[in-house]
Amino acid sequence: MIDFNTLADRIIDGYELSREEALELYNAPLEQLKESASKITSHFFKEAIELCCISNGKCGKCSEDCKFCSQSRYYNTEIEKSVLKSVDQFFEEAKYNDKRGVHRFSIVTAGVRLAKNELKVISEAYKKITSELKISCCGSLGLLDYDDFVMLKQSGLKRYHNNLETSPNFFKEICTTHTIKQKEDVIAMAKKAGLEICSGCIIGMGESDLDRVDIALELRKLKVDSAPINVLNPIKGTPLQDRETVHPDEVRRTIAMFRHILPKTVLRLAGGRLLIQKYFTDLYNYGINAEITGDMLTTAGLTVADDISAAISSSKVVSKIEPIASEN
Repeated sequence: MIDFNTLADRIIDGYELSREEALELYNAPLEQLKESASKITSHFFKEAIELCCISNGKCGKCSEDCKFCSQSRYYNTEIEKSVLKSVDQFFEEAKYNDKRGVHRFSIVTAGVRLAKNELKVISEAYKKITSELKISCCGSLGLLDYDDFVMLKQSGLKRYHNNLETSPNFFKEICTTHTIKQKEDVIAMAKKAGLEICSGCIIGMGESDLDRVDIALELRKLKVDSAPINVLNPIKGTPLQDRETVHPDEVRRTIAMFRHILPKTVLRLAGGRLLIQKYFTDLYNYGINAEITGDMLTTAGLTVADDISAAISSSKVVSKIEPIASEN
């Protein structure tokens, strides 16, 4: 049995939960989860809430069959498709968000990987942004290779994003055109090139409680700096369009469990922001300390002003968080 009187202090001191302990923790009373997770978060991150935003750099016609995604060419989702944005377009978006106090700007593109000429455009965008603005550059550009990461880092990219999406066991139920091992290999290459790592999951796709535990354990193994937690927003035309929305308490439990397994990792609210709009500030008490603000890729989100106001109302400090997860 987990002793909640000592659990948070033990984890702060470096104790790592086993798979069995993590599953027990997931099913513990919510109030105990809340108190323990809040203590861990406050110890490592004080009251900071970090904001990042994403740019839909190239939308649609994706060759992959991820069942949650509106951008896959396998599904009829009627989204607006687009080619890669220009250097100036990326810069203006970054400038707009920089002025509003957003800490990180991520370029996200559809497809398993980009062509070399497309990577060159993004590289030039990173150079311009980092030379003229304070905002940090992130990227989610698919399954790139080591040389690509070296070039992008030299251009100003700080952090690379590649979501595991779900557990190794459940991944094949969600995607068949690439594997979770390919994703983990890409993350390893990005880390080798000196980049920080952002990788997380989507909950509500039909995974079990144990799958959620296993996602967190995989992310711990990879020593990610930031873990986005997406709540599935079922999109019409995708195979998951009829999934029921995750119950708020499941979201709370998942985040608290992640905080105990990933005590030094930034936990970031990501997709599905409008689905949790009524209670998202309560999630600060379960381990959340960052948010993707503004619109998502093909769905709406909350505005920067909304997120800043909510953080301040919750006695949080809107502040950039430097990575500590990969120090060990």
